[in-house]
Amino acid sequence: MKVTINGKVSKDVLNTVLEEQKEKINTIETFCKTHKISEFSYKDNELEYVYEKQVAKPKEVEKR
Repeated sequence: MKVTINGKVSKDVLNTVLEEQKEKINTIETFCKTHKISEFSYKDNELEYVYEKQVAKPKEVEKR
């Protein structure tokens, strides 16, 4: 996640902005998982986020 804020902000304002960004990220991830999207990029004036589906590595099994 990459968030850019220009200027000084108070702790309360920063916490509010970060909570809003978490909500956006949760919405994006839920949408991508529901629609089986493997890659998604989102950018607005407050948030730049890239979603990439986590691919599970196949487990190695010992063969005898």
